[in-house]
Amino acid sequence: MAEGKEDRKALIDEMVQKISNIHKTYHIIGARRDREIFYSFTHKELAENPMLAYGVYLNLILDGKLDEAENLIQRFEKNSYQWIAMSLVHPRIQLTDFIRLVEILKEKNTPIHSIILTAGRPFVLNGVSDFTRIGPLLERNRDFIINDLKYIYEDETCPSIYSLCLAEYYYQQDRILDAEVLVSRTIKEFDRASENRLLFAALYLQTKILLAQGKIFNPQNYIKDIRKFIKENGEMEFSYNIDTAEVMSAFYEGNHELITQWIKTKAPDEFSDFNMLDLYRYMTKMRCYIITKKYTALVALAEKLRPLLEDGHRQMDLCEIDILLTICFYHAGEKKLAFEALERALKIAKRRKYYRLVADEGEAILQPLIEYIKANGETDFLMKLVEIARDVTIHHPLYLKPLYKNNESFSQTEVDILCLLEQGKTKEDIAECFFVSVNTIKYHLKNIYAKLDAKSASQAVWEARVIGLI
Repeated sequence: MAEGKEDRKALIDEMVQKISNIHKTYHIIGARRDREIFYSFTHKELAENPMLAYGVYLNLILDGKLDEAENLIQRFEKNSYQWIAMSLVHPRIQLTDFIRLVEILKEKNTPIHSIILTAGRPFVLNGVSDFTRIGPLLERNRDFIINDLKYIYEDETCPSIYSLCLAEYYYQQDRILDAEVLVSRTIKEFDRASENRLLFAALYLQTKILLAQGKIFNPQNYIKDIRKFIKENGEMEFSYNIDTAEVMSAFYEGNHELITQWIKTKAPDEFSDFNMLDLYRYMTKMRCYIITKKYTALVALAEKLRPLLEDGHRQMDLCEIDILLTICFYHAGEKKLAFEALERALKIAKRRKYYRLVADEGEAILQPLIEYIKANGETDFLMKLVEIARDVTIHHPLYLKPLYKNNESFSQTEVDILCLLEQGKTKEDIAECFFVSVNTIKYHLKNIYAKLDAKSASQAVWEARVIGLI
């Protein structure tokens, strides 16, 4: 029995040591791996070792058990260090409460530099909590926000964190040049301060900006440079999200091989260890479901996430889910459902000015938007979305193109017809080449269009190029 008690004490000491170094040598992904250990601690053990409660608390949030997380907070004295540290990262926290808690830290002159709002994701405003709602306040409250940040992050990085937040806000507003100037500055500062979590977010935003401007023709190489830099600086906390960022870049290049490999080996399994740490990865997986035409799976994942996002007041993620559902339903021919999802998304996007969140889906969202406008009329907001989406379509025509699995189903005759179409031959020219009637060529073209989901000869040729058929 004594040996068992000693083993238990050693385990408690080990976990206390780990969680005491959260975000230094021990990260959220590590706490997630130790979930069962944290959940095994008794009320008495947690009371005697308050640091352990933080590990339990983080896992309750990741599991979406927000009520249980709030109950855990109440075990601590109100306004105590532990109480504030936990409250600050609760997904339900209101902006006024967040500011009030930071003000308490100011009064106590007690910074909490273990609070990392990105949680390994490539975003700051939409990291642990959705702070995109503060966008309009950023420009008017620079000094106030920087001063507050000093009680969460190290002093020297706070001006750059503010600039990165503002850059993310500008990007969503489609103020691309303003965002580019700001993010370029932050990259240098985060590099100098070795703040790799924030550097990852800054580099990712820079990638998005360059893609928006059509300046990146091989985004995967850019992501590989980010991976190399992060590895060289010893930060593996967010390697799984860098893998995901690489898959997002693969959508732009039509790199189905990389996408397929990620789905098989690295994509999160929503049916096993479902947790909110994987939110960015779930959003990427839904895009994989679009290009593989697994629409039922996408809807199931979206609706599994929705109540958790609603409970956590994550408006940006709810908007993104409905944009992906719009694309899904539209491709599946369920236009009524597509427009219902689009209306939900547009309601949030218009209020929060999420221009890029909607329009960055390019051609996939452009057609639903155009049909929606024809049915409901033009507005400045909608026409701006169409303008941006059209620009993305022009710069990135391969983005979210479906993954064709049955190239072998094309007969040699169909391939030959596609080659002749590529050369600019008419139906009459092709019929003459094959010594058949024009009606026979029309029959073949009908089958080709169906297989490629094309509506014209030029589109069929393009789709055939995308999959390497011609």
